[in-house]
Amino acid sequence: MPKKPSPEQVEPQQDIAQVRALILGKENRLVTDTIKKEARNTVASVLTEALHDRQNKDGSVDKVLQPLVEEAVKHSVSHNRERLVSSLYPLVGSLVRKSVTAFLADFMEKTNQLIENSLTIKGIKWRIKAWQSGVSFAQYAASQTFVYRVEHILLIHRETGLLLKAVDLHDGGKSDPDLVSSMLTAINDFVGDSFLANEDGLKEQLQSVNTDNFSLLIKPGPCALVVAAVIGNAPQKVSDQLQLTLEEIHRLYIDELNNFDGDDQGFENSENLLRDCLLSEQKTLEAGVKKITWPAWLLLLLALIFAGFQAITWFGNKQLAEKILQLDQQPGIMINQVNVVGKNEVVLDVFRDPDAVAIETWFQENGLTIGGLKLSQRHYYSLDPAILLIRAQKLLAPYPDININWQNNILSLSGTLELIKTEKLFNALSTAGFSQGVNLNTQALHLVSAITAATEKEIKQQVFNTLIGRISSIQLDFAVASEAVTPNMQLSLQSIYQDISRLTLLAQALELNLGLIITGSSDNTGNKTTNQALSLKRAENIAQALNQLGLDKSKMFVTGLGQINIAGVSNTARKVMFNVIVTDKGKKPK
Repeated sequence: MPKKPSPEQVEPQQDIAQVRALILGKENRLVTDTIKKEARNTVASVLTEALHDRQNKDGSVDKVLQPLVEEAVKHSVSHNRERLVSSLYPLVGSLVRKSVTAFLADFMEKTNQLIENSLTIKGIKWRIKAWQSGVSFAQYAASQTFVYRVEHILLIHRETGLLLKAVDLHDGGKSDPDLVSSMLTAINDFVGDSFLANEDGLKEQLQSVNTDNFSLLIKPGPCALVVAAVIGNAPQKVSDQLQLTLEEIHRLYIDELNNFDGDDQGFENSENLLRDCLLSEQKTLEAGVKKITWPAWLLLLLALIFAGFQAITWFGNKQLAEKILQLDQQPGIMINQVNVVGKNEVVLDVFRDPDAVAIETWFQENGLTIGGLKLSQRHYYSLDPAILLIRAQKLLAPYPDININWQNNILSLSGTLELIKTEKLFNALSTAGFSQGVNLNTQALHLVSAITAATEKEIKQQVFNTLIGRISSIQLDFAVASEAVTPNMQLSLQSIYQDISRLTLLAQALELNLGLIITGSSDNTGNKTTNQALSLKRAENIAQALNQLGLDKSKMFVTGLGQINIAGVSNTARKVMFNVIVTDKGKKPK
């Protein structure tokens, strides 16, 4: 059990409590009420400095305020979204309009100044003056355009002369703030050490430094200097603003200034205070003075004329190129390249069939007059039906007894033709792109002879034997283990078909029957059974191709020899060969 205090100890304690109650009131009410009554004024006088000091000490202000602000905004967005939007809309809309208006105004002002100051006589004079003064044109133009303008603000530590913070009007000036700070400190020390002290015993301090193009205004304080680089004649309000800014910096950053150890990170937030000193005032034009900008208007007019001329030329060249491209629709003409390089100057590269219309003739027929035509023509043989008809008419012009009928892109010949001219005409038509059963029909053509019957029969027999020999000399080569009919074989097959067609006509005149034996073979490599089947398949594929050209299946006999074991040729015996078998009328081929 704890020991109770004696009556002698209790009585003094009670007396002290009674005295405290009399002085401070019950439960300290008198002190509390007094503090509450003056709390607002007391806190208001030190709130800004207290928040600044606490933030620099441990950064706790941001940590405390940020969650509260975020939670408040979150709660407002969740429960009063429309109200929040309605409240922010006028502000945001005003800011957007103000920003856009400021941007457009600044853009128009800079454009107007650029035109007026660069393309006028005054602008040329300014450039000469700037060159003579050794400054940039922009800097000289600013000195002539503004009554004054503060270009740079420097905050310098007074004791060490180190630069604490610098702001620039254009956020990208070419000057070196550290170099300027060092120079001013050195000059200031020189002045203070070289001249007498003032009445207070303090060293003399520079208040301004003047040059031909700008001035430096210096406002010294106990711990720091504020320096302003000004173009033009700065009024008193610039000096007043520098003084206010300097006092505010000393009030907010007094601890950082007194404890400065070379690290300027503690002055990063002073930029907004320094920017308040970037003041300017533009000159107003005198009444009745009108700037002459006729060189600008002249250059603009010339530019518009040149642009219009180029547009008209481009449009004309485009229309001319489109008209020339219609030449590609002509039979036997293919345009490879067309380029209109200048007014009425054309570079044209075409493929042209010899029987197609002449390029110059087509230009004249279509009303195109081209003075500078650079034409490159390369010949090719077209299979266009219109060109084939022109080609056939030229070939058949020496044969007045033959009639021409052109229908469905097929050339049909009728009339009479001397037998001795048959071979020459058919060869010419074949070279020109005509094939029996494809686009040539000679069934209505009657072969006659102007010589005696005996001589005529001998001539027919001679032509007959010549055609048989030519067919027998044809051999089609196949790749190893291949049975496919290649595009290169098609020309030989067309020639065989045309020769068989002529042989049929001659056989009728000579009262003979004929047939075509198609024989396939293989080399001696691989399996014999496989080679036997492969040789037969090659012959069958060739027979099928001839049938597609128009040769009757009943006129063909297909066989496969299999391997050919002959020294020297056995390795290259992958072929299909042809033989014509002939019998007298009334007898079948054997």
